[in-house]
Amino acid sequence: MEMELLRYISIKNGLGLSYISKDERLSNILSQIWDIMGEKVILKGGTALNRVYLSKINASRFSEDIDLDYISEEPLDVKIKEIKKFVNEIKGFNIKGPRILHRTLRFDCYYNNELDKKDVVRLEFYLNKSPFREARIELVKSPFIDSYPTMFKVYSLEDLIAKKLIAFYNRGEGKDIYDLFFSFQMDIDREKLMDTLNINIEFYNIVDFFKGLMRQINLAKQEAWYIGNSTNHFIPKSLRPNWVELIETLEGDLSKRFKEI
Repeated sequence: MEMELLRYISIKNGLGLSYISKDERLSNILSQIWDIMGEKVILKGGTALNRVYLSKINASRFSEDIDLDYISEEPLDVKIKEIKKFVNEIKGFNIKGPRILHRTLRFDCYYNNELDKKDVVRLEFYLNKSPFREARIELVKSPFIDSYPTMFKVYSLEDLIAKKLIAFYNRGEGKDIYDLFFSFQMDIDREKLMDTLNINIEFYNIVDFFKGLMRQINLAKQEAWYIGNSTNHFIPKSLRPNWVELIETLEGDLSKRFKEI
């Protein structure tokens, strides 16, 4: 990307130059993966939520990693060999790995950005079969740049929210809080959400799910300043929230929706 255009997009969105640069690289990798792997992988996580769903209500933040579920009935060693073969076909990056971390195969895709600094897009494949209700092929594109739009198999909004709730239960990060708050502003099928959420709770052997959510909310309220300070740089300047108000609103929303779980 030309530096002048990079600066323009950075100023327009209130995001750092290196983030806009990485956003284009991430789009490039997604486009190549679709061409190479097609429906063998399903996009999930913050990148799926923000590029496919939150973009519809102009609430997308920058998401810097690519998280994928690899769909295969082959033994683990065969799946690893297949993924390595596919990833080696990605062009334009210095790819290191894989490393196996907690049932996940991780690759680091290095490049030099327009600022002549080394940066990396992290690419992770989940190797176990993950529970879900629905996945479909959608247009996936950056909310900030027009380069490399691509089709991709993506989980439904309800499945992504369920997985994001599990993530929040486990770690309580600011990005999870932001994604959940704005996801709940969308048109959600409650029956589908509760169905896939219960499947995920059972799959991960979670007990006292609602209590766990409230525990994370209470911690977040105590650390609202830190959460905002560590998360705002991923969020366009015009969308950066009052974190105390956002966390309290999310607390009420979670209580209303999931108190009986």
